[in-house]
Amino acid sequence: MSSHHDYIIEITAQHDALKPFAPENGQPLRFKISDAVIFTNEYGAHFRCRVTGLYRPTGLSGMYARGARYLLDSSSPWMPVAESSLRPDDPA
Repeated sequence: MSSHHDYIIEITAQHDALKPFAPENGQPLRFKISDAVIFTNEYGAHFRCRVTGLYRPTGLSGMYARGARYLLDSSSPWMPVAESSLRPDDPA
């Protein structure tokens, strides 16, 4: 692969061909805006958050092609996260 742009084109093409994530695969998104969730980062740390928006890029996006759909009220509210890193926050 010769550049980051080529990589984005490749993973976007894979996404478009396989449609592995909601809503493109015909399944609804699991969470909606204002839902309380627990976000687990790549190191296994858990954070209580709320969904503040849905990530809908207008152009090519490697993050979207890899499943990032949700924006959270976190320390990085601009960084979308994948549904696989979220679970409902069911207060006891």
